[in-house]
Amino acid sequence: MWRLFVSFFLLAVASTPAQIMSTPLNHTVCTLRVDVSLADGGGAVSGVRVQLIQGLMNATPVDVQMTNSSGSAEFRGVLPGDYRIEVSGEGVQSTRSEIIHIEDGRVFMSQMVAVRKTETPGNNGAGTGNTVSVAELNVPQKASEELSRGDAEMQHSNWKKAAEHFNKAVSIYPQYASAYYNLSVAYYRLSKSDQQRDALQKTLKINENFVPALVSLAHLELADHKTEPARTLLDKAVLADPNNVEALALRVRVDFLQGQDQQAIADAERVHEMAHQGYATVHYTAAAALQRMNQIPQMVAQLRLFLQEDPSNPRADYVRQTIAELQGQSR
Repeated sequence: MWRLFVSFFLLAVASTPAQIMSTPLNHTVCTLRVDVSLADGGGAVSGVRVQLIQGLMNATPVDVQMTNSSGSAEFRGVLPGDYRIEVSGEGVQSTRSEIIHIEDGRVFMSQMVAVRKTETPGNNGAGTGNTVSVAELNVPQKASEELSRGDAEMQHSNWKKAAEHFNKAVSIYPQYASAYYNLSVAYYRLSKSDQQRDALQKTLKINENFVPALVSLAHLELADHKTEPARTLLDKAVLADPNNVEALALRVRVDFLQGQDQQAIADAERVHEMAHQGYATVHYTAAAALQRMNQIPQMVAQLRLFLQEDPSNPRADYVRQTIAELQGQSR
């Protein structure tokens, strides 16, 4: 059976989109407000992406919002459990919070996440995150107001109305990268992938180092089985922000699909050195690459890491059976 491991992997590489949590019976749901501010005391941070991630080892993205003009994002209908918050966006370093525990019966909770500004790239052209476009410094007040209105609609999951405001913002100021990116998020939630792609491409035309847009567009390219464009986008994202775990983890998958097994293993090792809750599948991918290289002991080691980090993954039983069979053959 283990010889079918790579084939099994190839059938399982499709990414799972974030979804809003359903509300089961007998549980109190909570409203979670996230306030994003600069770590150096520089005040609230508006227009950045805030992702709610459920679980510890088997982490699952469940919702995404954008901060409003006050630096806040609100998640409604959140079930009891353990969560983390991941913040990313133009001008800030990608940041993941500590564990947030929401007890059953709690109806409101607030969480502060402090982020740092990205550094200006040096002479070598490599930065540590997104760079702020000069165009963002010249946004007309009316365009900024439309962005704020769109953010407010996003807080209530009114995605259609949010998209209308973001479209108004970019019609007033066509160089508004943040508004185009927010528009892409709204189109994602409206299941309009073509419009989402167009908004992301316009974001990157204005600011080619906007890491969240690079990663989001790479997801779309990979969903269309276009690995080379996805790789180009991810290479640029990792160059701009070497600590962006999502970009590196997605590149591991692209490495494997392109037959670059050594690079897949190297990228998986880079991810493993970081805080990477929710990205245990990099070890699954590395194991598949190691099998193709006939390095079975190393393959088993990667599979054990996968089980250690994500023991309840739907593929876990298959992985356990694969390990057992490999160990039986080695005796």
